[in-house]
Order: sequence, then C-alpha cells, then structure tokens
Amino acid sequence: MKQAVFETKSGVSLLIKHKKSAVILELDGESDEINFKFEFTPEVFQKLINHIITAAHESWSSIVPREANSMGSDYDEYYDRKLDRNGYLSFSVKEGYLLVERPTREDNRLYQFSKRKMESFIFDYYEWGGVEV
Repeated sequence: MKQAVFETKSGVSLLIKHKKSAVILELDGESDEINFKFEFTPEVFQKLINHIITAAHESWSSIVPREANSMGSDYDEYYDRKLDRNGYLSFSVKEGYLLVERPTREDNRLYQFSKRKMESFIFDYYEWGGVEV
C-alpha cells in the first residue's frame, strides 16, 4: 500500500493511503475527536489534491470526473462495512480545507473512497475552481 502524509496549519497530519480499488484517508496520530477540520496552506492543499487524484488513477482504471447522481456516487457520506458506521466528508477549494467526521473513535480511518465517490469528488473539485492536475 502506498501512502503520503500531509501536515495541516495546526500541525495535525492527514495520511493518504492507496491500493488497488481504494483510496483511504486516515488520521496520522491519536485523537479522541470525531470531527476534524484539516486546514492546509494553499501549497499543501494543492499537493494533497494532486496526490489524491494521482492515487485515484493508480487505484482504478478510467477515472472520469462526473457529477454525483445518487447516494452511492455522492462522496458526502460513506458506509464503512468493517466498522459498521458512516463517515462524512466535505471540502473547500477556496479556503483549502477538508471537513471529516470519522465513523468511530476506535479506528484512525477517516474515510474510504469508492471509484464512483472519487469521480464525484474530483468533479466537484474542478467545478469549485480547483486547478487541473
């Protein structure tokens, strides 16, 4: 599994892992918090997004950014089968942050993308003014 770490303005680190058919966001460290606002400098936010998009292309063939048209394609909410709970994700291109509600305090996994959720995430990134990777 490939991985990269991105440090926020406050010093908290976000770990991005990827393998075939999965891109996973994890907390790099310990915390009892459920909700996180990962704020990045503009440069680090751009590197983070570039890494996520590159990881998506390595994890799945033929990623095509497209608008969410169902609950299954909307990245806002995901169901973690292993943890039997939901996680939530949103972001701001303009302000350079990710908002994440992780499924449980007992695991550092914050969010796991499916191919379709990744496609809608990338679509929204470009729609909201993100720079083409």
